Amino acid sequence: MTSETQKTAAAEREGTEGSADPSRPPVYLPTYDECYVCGQNHPRGLRIRFFAGGSGRVHAQFRPDGAQTGYENIVHGGVISALLDELLGWPIFLQTGRMAYTAELTVRFVRPMTADSLYFATARPGVDRGRYWEGEGDIRDENGTVCAKAHGKYFLLSDRQSADVALKLRYQPGDLPVIRNGG
Repeated sequence: MTSETQKTAAAEREGTEGSADPSRPPVYLPTYDECYVCGQNHPRGLRIRFFAGGSGRVHAQFRPDGAQTGYENIVHGGVISALLDELLGWPIFLQTGRMAYTAELTVRFVRPMTADSLYFATARPGVDRGRYWEGEGDIRDENGTVCAKAHGKYFLLSDRQSADVALKLRYQPGDLPVIRNGG
């Protein structure tokens, strides 16, 4: 991470701006083995670890490789969309204690993303719209320039469905426990 990005991510973890300890490790979220985006053992997956930030934000670092590109070393839009889709759902889960599935995802590709470059993704807290939740987020390069941004609509799973999925989450030491009410 660049020092400015480290300061921003650390400040968000602390819920402050600019005064947090940038050496504090991120608080990671659990993963799901069968997920293309976060499954750490998925044979072709991205294996991204998401981490909780302050103010209800969720973050990820992403360094795509050549297997995730299309034309001329440019990361495929489907890969970028999958990352954003998964990212936007996490703040909603942290807010509600319920998993969600995507009803709609709109991605705007602002700048090309290339393999072997480092990117930082952030999702803001979701907004309850009654029947569904909305989420927003973006992916930025090391200079803080927006490369892609997304807006999504998500339907919550039932408490029971969420509990069933939550039982399949894989935790590594230090991961944020996301199960509520013994679910």
